[in-house]
Amino acid sequence: MTIKPKLTTKAACRVARIDRNRFNEEVAAGTYNCAPKTIPGRARLFDPDDMIALYLFRELIEDGYTKARAGRVACAVSEAARQNPDSPAITFVESYFGPNSGDAFPAESVPTPDRWVERMFSGSDIRKTTTFNIRKMRELIAHYTAEEAAIIGEDD
Repeated sequence: MTIKPKLTTKAACRVARIDRNRFNEEVAAGTYNCAPKTIPGRARLFDPDDMIALYLFRELIEDGYTKARAGRVACAVSEAARQNPDSPAITFVESYFGPNSGDAFPAESVPTPDRWVERMFSGSDIRKTTTFNIRKMRELIAHYTAEEAAIIGEDD
């Protein structure tokens, strides 16, 4: 059995290159709602799947997404990656039912654009898709986590 590394919020934010105080503000504001649960006095612990959401959240904000939209997409993609650990890519599929519509699926299950007009997907017409290279993201997170573990100190 392989033990998955877990990172505290402080270490996770360093790995994801996101400011810890801004992250905590987004959790409190509800724009990032897939942070690992915790209780007062205990640190959140992020496993590699939790890190996908945090890493992607930062990337999407850098790409110009609003924080609320970045949180929604990052959390959906992370959950799909958790449920499909062998999938190399996850696609976020948006429909025509408003800006908050959409969900994430393994890329191989999403029809190609030439089939969008003849098929519905999850009960809706596809408006657009965004595919994320989850395999590469997992590799980057593992690399930066190992790097972080090599320098971790008593304050972490």
